[in-house]
Amino acid sequence: MKHFPLFVDSNKPSAFRQYMRCIVGGNWLMLVSLLVIISSIIISYPLAQAFSIPMQITAHISTIVFAGILKVGYVLRCVGFNELGQEVI
Repeated sequence: MKHFPLFVDSNKPSAFRQYMRCIVGGNWLMLVSLLVIISSIIISYPLAQAFSIPMQITAHISTIVFAGILKVGYVLRCVGFNELGQEVI
């Protein structure tokens, strides 16, 4: 499996750059949504008594919403890898 550079080289064809942006964007989307999911679970359950009811409701809803965003990021990453002919894990 090849490792792609973090930054996209401007000398590459535009399709390659586009799919590299898909991979990088999908990775970032997954990372940010995972951090939000973890923090919302911490707010919802172990530290629930430290937060108000509206904040707990928001945390519960954001857990569901950001789980969906995590899946969108994974699909975006898979599309990029697939179009570049790489193995999708």
